[in-house]
Amino acid sequence: MKSMFRAHLLTAAALAMGAGAAGAQAPAQKPTLPKANADGVQEVIVTAQRREERLQKVPIAVSVFSADTLQSKQIADTYDLIRNVPNLAGNMNVGVGTSSSYYLRGLGNGESIATFDVPVGTYVDDVYISRQNANNFALFDVERIEVLRGPQGTLFGRNTTGGAINVILRKPGEARGGYIEGGIGEFERRQLRASIDLPFGSTFLTKFSGFMVKDDGYARQVSTSRQFNSQDSWGLRAAARVLPTPTLTFDFIAEYTSDQNTNFLNVYNKALDERLVNNRIQQGALVGTFTGAKAGYGPDNVAKTAALSANLKWDVGPGTLQSITGWRETKQEFLVDSGGELPRVSSTRGFNPLANQGRHEQVSQEIKYDGETADGRLNYVAGFYYIKEDNFTDFANAATNLTTLAFTVSGDRFMVNTTDAKAVYAQSDFKIVPTLTATLGVRYTDESKTFKIDRNPGAAGAALSTAGIVAAGLPISLNQKEWTPRAALSWSPNDATMLFISATRGFKSGGWPARALANNLFIPFKPEKILSYETGFRANLFDNRLRANVTAFYAMTDDIQIPAQIATTTGPVSTTTNPADLKNYGLEIEASARPTRNLTIDLAAGLQRARYENIAANVQAQQQRCRTGVVVANLPGCNANFVDRLGNIARPLRSPEYTVNLTGAYRVELPLGDLTPSATVIFTGPYAIGTAGSPNQIDGSWAKETTLYNASLAFRPKGLDHLTVQLECRNCAEKNYPVSFLPPFQFLDRPGTWNLKARVNF
Repeated sequence: MKSMFRAHLLTAAALAMGAGAAGAQAPAQKPTLPKANADGVQEVIVTAQRREERLQKVPIAVSVFSADTLQSKQIADTYDLIRNVPNLAGNMNVGVGTSSSYYLRGLGNGESIATFDVPVGTYVDDVYISRQNANNFALFDVERIEVLRGPQGTLFGRNTTGGAINVILRKPGEARGGYIEGGIGEFERRQLRASIDLPFGSTFLTKFSGFMVKDDGYARQVSTSRQFNSQDSWGLRAAARVLPTPTLTFDFIAEYTSDQNTNFLNVYNKALDERLVNNRIQQGALVGTFTGAKAGYGPDNVAKTAALSANLKWDVGPGTLQSITGWRETKQEFLVDSGGELPRVSSTRGFNPLANQGRHEQVSQEIKYDGETADGRLNYVAGFYYIKEDNFTDFANAATNLTTLAFTVSGDRFMVNTTDAKAVYAQSDFKIVPTLTATLGVRYTDESKTFKIDRNPGAAGAALSTAGIVAAGLPISLNQKEWTPRAALSWSPNDATMLFISATRGFKSGGWPARALANNLFIPFKPEKILSYETGFRANLFDNRLRANVTAFYAMTDDIQIPAQIATTTGPVSTTTNPADLKNYGLEIEASARPTRNLTIDLAAGLQRARYENIAANVQAQQQRCRTGVVVANLPGCNANFVDRLGNIARPLRSPEYTVNLTGAYRVELPLGDLTPSATVIFTGPYAIGTAGSPNQIDGSWAKETTLYNASLAFRPKGLDHLTVQLECRNCAEKNYPVSFLPPFQFLDRPGTWNLKARVNF
């Protein structure tokens, strides 16, 4: 895989040499922002359609967070984007704080194992991150983040049904400078971020960045008094920008991060006013029970990631040719206990431990060309995309029998799975008349996947084998081919207003339920496909004092990937399959107002109504058994899969009917400097946090509506514009609210915290 990456770099270098020999070409015209009121809301340039455009002219639902916005809204990692984007909900995966499960417009995935793809993709500088187990990472030296809502089936690397999160890093600057930021906070939190630009002349620019975050954890293990749910993370990044000719730019980035971040089940003890972890799992307790190095793990989660990327841009006449090469490898080790403590259950092994050792490597290559012709009436982008992924996972889990209280190994196995995906895509915007633009795009994707799993030598538990899967008549390879078109029509009656309508297809690959415990249960699930319609408007009003972006959507997702009962040769089981479709429609509003020079108000609000439709016959039979009280051996009835305790179809996971984020900030000019207080109120409607969750549930799978408060106070001394001191609190009222459910336990989100930090720019 590394040799493949080196080959791509050599190809890029050869292209660069050829570009230099060809001589300078006139670069394509870049978008320019209209002259705006300096005291009004400032517009930004985005790349939501894989080329630079004004945000207000893009017929896509996109939320943009600049570096200053990330700072003011206390968005320190990608998980913090949740509750800041309309109709975006989510949680950290059970036990694993490096994994974020994003649910955007009702589409998400709570499974981080490598045979599942994500419906909300994460990108760094257009390089796709395949694995969900390390998609929650610290943000340092970021230029902006673009969150695209709705299916991204045409222009972005891997097809996704829910959306995409694109993190754009700050590029090396032409002048020497940088910043250093340090802070302290609750739970003995210490944090440091720093970056420096070091140009060597005008054609070779470099940047070096790093971060460190460490705290003692917010949940105490009762039996040992050890603090859990701590973070100990650090990372380094080196970037270089080479400008051999006026029309050629070469960006190279090398990065390494080590992220220790856990999310153990904890409960709030009101009498003690603290979070408690009841399980007693301890390091080394599973030696002799599990096999290999994972048996000696302590309760923890560590993900270490190395990444390289090379981006070549060559302005060629009316357009830009771009080569984007990425390599990424994540090594992860964790031991978590997804359950709590039961009376009389033995101590140190825990209740339901899962040990995991994984290595996940990917390499991707994209070649794209974008430009314009016909005197600017036709804009276009076209390209080729390739990704190769290799995953190795050694994992084991055990369970406690609730009747006998015996502790047994369920499975101890290793898995190898690969993905090989190729795609070609093209999209064009044609101005029919100066105010009316038609957009047409299409992508063709060809994906191949392989899957192997075998029991570890000498292991207890299920006798799993690849040969056994084949003998059961199940495939260990999949090939999926898909066309995903997009069409849009936008009308700009003036420079301050745009109205649009669009239709977009997207899909998410199928795969295998890799946690199955019998050879005949590795039944592959089908791809998840979506057709989404959107309409809305973008407007700058009152001399740019108000920016209002409104989007209405209607989406039908076929064959959604969720757990349900299926029939097998040995009886029915519950597994991930495609038992229903998902219909969702709603409204999203993003507005920024600056009524005075010093007052800023931001609103991000979402409404949605998500429901399952076209329910499979076996699920309808389960409903009937539940409602009539008929009990059939080995067949699920009430409160199982996505049938609730009354026999109704449950609400789709993490699909609150409303999300509201309202922020206000006011800059006070004092003799000693500028003081800026900021306050945010967040409303989230009730929603299902368990698969069988419904409003009538009483088992913890339904979360009530939640109101949270964030606040900050920033001070910039007069005459010291390079210095900023900020005091902030997150979840200031210290509410304890659930975001996930693993029967019979609720997982709480991170608690309220305060932080004090100072930043110096130089």
